Amino acid sequence: MKHLSLLVLFVLFVLFLSCSRTPAPLPAPLPVPPPYDAALRDGSVVFWRGGLLAGPILKHTDSTITHAAVVLYQNGEPFVYEAVPPCVHKVPLAEYRTLMAKKVHVTWIIMEPIDRYATGQLAAMKAHAESQLGRPYMLRGWWKDHVVRGIFCSQLVGDVIEKSGRIEAGGVHESPGSLYTKLLPLYKGKP
Repeated sequence: MKHLSLLVLFVLFVLFLSCSRTPAPLPAPLPVPPPYDAALRDGSVVFWRGGLLAGPILKHTDSTITHAAVVLYQNGEPFVYEAVPPCVHKVPLAEYRTLMAKKVHVTWIIMEPIDRYATGQLAAMKAHAESQLGRPYMLRGWWKDHVVRGIFCSQLVGDVIEKSGRIEAGGVHESPGSLYTKLLPLYKGKP
């Protein structure tokens, strides 16, 4: 009887293993949310609050806005153009967001133009931004109040937007805070 019980258990075990079990259906994958930049308008501006130069900038400008960069699309991909040490460069927006996530004591705001830029305006803005790539970063023009061979962040962004004809840039007088204030009637914020 003992052998019969073991045989029955063995047969049941083999039958259990040989049965084709239908796995439970996997839940449908969640839709991938569109990237933050999916609807970001060409010519948007990124402003920072905080960072290494927050103290001196606040002292000289009475503004907590410490940096500016501009977003321009190329072949459907958004790039951020900015003047930072050692020189003006551009980086894909997705990579820029990754870099921003690592920053400590920095918050950022994206402002989009209320009215989209026309094709000709964007072409002029992009041509100017591209022509500035590699130009040295220098705050000396701002501190000394005269034009130098280098450029700083808000000077670059103001000059790029000026090519659209919508604003008159402040050149070496354009602080990140003054540019932010200048764009308020023309741009909408996106924290």
